[in-house]
Amino acid sequence: MTAVTKIFHDCLQVVLDNHVAEVRLDHAERHNCMDVAMIDALLEAQVWLAERVGVRAVVLLGEGESFCSGLDVAAVLSTPERIAWLLQPDASGMTPAQRLALGWRDVGAPVIAALHGHVFGAGLQMALAADIRIVHPDASLALPEVEWGLVADMGVSVTGAALRQDVIHDMMLTGRHLSGEEAVILGLASRLDEDPREGGRELAQSLALRSPRAVAAARRLRREAPALSERECLERESSLQRNLIGGPEQREAARARLEGRRPRLA
Repeated sequence: MTAVTKIFHDCLQVVLDNHVAEVRLDHAERHNCMDVAMIDALLEAQVWLAERVGVRAVVLLGEGESFCSGLDVAAVLSTPERIAWLLQPDASGMTPAQRLALGWRDVGAPVIAALHGHVFGAGLQMALAADIRIVHPDASLALPEVEWGLVADMGVSVTGAALRQDVIHDMMLTGRHLSGEEAVILGLASRLDEDPREGGRELAQSLALRSPRAVAAARRLRREAPALSERECLERESSLQRNLIGGPEQREAARARLEGRRPRLA
């Protein structure tokens, strides 16, 4: 795959190389807060990536000292028409605010959030929609919307459903901050890394070597299972496995494993 760099609104850069896409929030002087330009850039980047063929992993990361310090509330509140737009659901029932987080599920590849520095509000809600969250031990994670008289509304009722409810409720009701280390202990993040951006890149490169069909099946099963009964879950597992076993990608993955080499995937 030929390397491609795409810049959105001068505040977000996507670098697509060797089947891995790095989405770099680049508003470092403001800790990558979500102002109007960043919101538009993130939504456009989601669509752009979803249209690309061959993307096997995505890394969300922030340039500078933080991943994302959350919504630029003052800037957004100063534009009433923008507030109305952010809260207007589309035909699927999802608002643009919710799509900022949940839209990453639709890029067709595993999404890794590499978290450091400030991970507040909208930034944390976006990270919760990722498949895997790698966090610096000293990062600070919070849902401070209540301090502004608001509620977290970027799909956290969906992404937080699989997390400890007392932890999510505590953060939403109090706005308290968790360190990266505490976030891992409480199940809010997947793993610790002193360099989460590099750790995210290495993990993404590893995922890019996996069978795309197998990875897609695993993501589909995890996403659908909470709404299914136990019997339906077991049936879905078997159905997905039948569609994989004996196929070209599965046979190549098995051969590569036995021969101690990288799989040759299309």
